[in-house]
Amino acid sequence: MNLEAFAKAVLLGKTIEEKLTDPRLINWDESLEYQPQRFFEPARHETIGFSDEQVKFPGKGALAHKKERAKALHFFANHELLAIEMMAQALLLFPQMSLSQKKTLVSTIADEQKHFSLYVQKMNEYGLTFGELPLNRFFWSFMEKIHTEDEFFAVISLTFEQANLDFANYYRGIFEEIGDLEISEILTIVYEDEIRHVARGKHELTQKIKNTEKDLWEYYCELLPEPLTPTRAKGMVFDQKGRQKSGLSSSYIKSLKDYRNDFSITKRKQWKK
Repeated sequence: MNLEAFAKAVLLGKTIEEKLTDPRLINWDESLEYQPQRFFEPARHETIGFSDEQVKFPGKGALAHKKERAKALHFFANHELLAIEMMAQALLLFPQMSLSQKKTLVSTIADEQKHFSLYVQKMNEYGLTFGELPLNRFFWSFMEKIHTEDEFFAVISLTFEQANLDFANYYRGIFEEIGDLEISEILTIVYEDEIRHVARGKHELTQKIKNTEKDLWEYYCELLPEPLTPTRAKGMVFDQKGRQKSGLSSSYIKSLKDYRNDFSITKRKQWKK
């Protein structure tokens, strides 16, 4: 299968098996020429379809119970699946990307597929099947606001994936505290992969401004579609070390750490319970 067929299998396939189509099946020698294609939302079987029903993420204290841990993993798995679908949409939307960019994005999809599978396997052991709880479309809702590949890398790599440095680091510590070392290890794998993913996004945007007077922080802020702000690129703890490992400069990290607005994602009470 060529790259276009792979991206369509992932984005338009309705089953989990299709979402997890192996990237190694791509024949990179086949034609990479195709027209830009935007889809309203990913195809999903009704058993894993989107829902507007709100479900609260388990508080810290509740995670002592396996049922609540399974619920947390369900949230994490959906985030990974959304990332997979958004990256497949980016491949279809931006055929002008270079071959190296496309291969990098496919490599990231493979990582997200791995994360999804690890979460679902453990969630199943705790008695929950993916799709049993409502699945939100929050991340996907920003795809219609993305019109350039730079905006895509700003939203995905330097916002959602950068925030996951904080989330993965925070929750792996919690699961270690309560003695669930298997989930903690899964989150360590995710965390280490996310460092690479943030580094990839940083590289892509830095390349675009290397012959300009802009710095990465300034360019990143310009690229974010409303109502997204840099506040969404961090969580309840601020993982400076992971950001340093990803190659972000000390000035960029300080700008993000000091950034404040009315977005309340970092003020959720349940994180402290």
